[in-house]
Amino acid sequence: MSGIDWDELDVETLAHELRATLPAAEAEKMVWAFEQALLVARLDGDLLRYLLAAVASLLAGADDSSPRAVFEAFFRRSVSDDEWRERYAGLFA
Repeated sequence: MSGIDWDELDVETLAHELRATLPAAEAEKMVWAFEQALLVARLDGDLLRYLLAAVASLLAGADDSSPRAVFEAFFRRSVSDDEWRERYAGLFA
């Protein structure tokens, strides 16, 4: 996986954006989740794919559904591509 220098990624800039756009409790949970994912990415960026699959599987088991159903539910709630590009993509560049 290339394109991002995980050691240089500024979590605080992302945290600021999340805190500005989400309810306080949700923002703090997202900041924590990004910090945890970044720890994994800094070990090996390729591990993120495995982490994503593992989390989807755990959620599927907890919800008595499937990983596909988990991803579809998240897809429906995700920001649009345009909003991603305008608001968030630059935070990962």
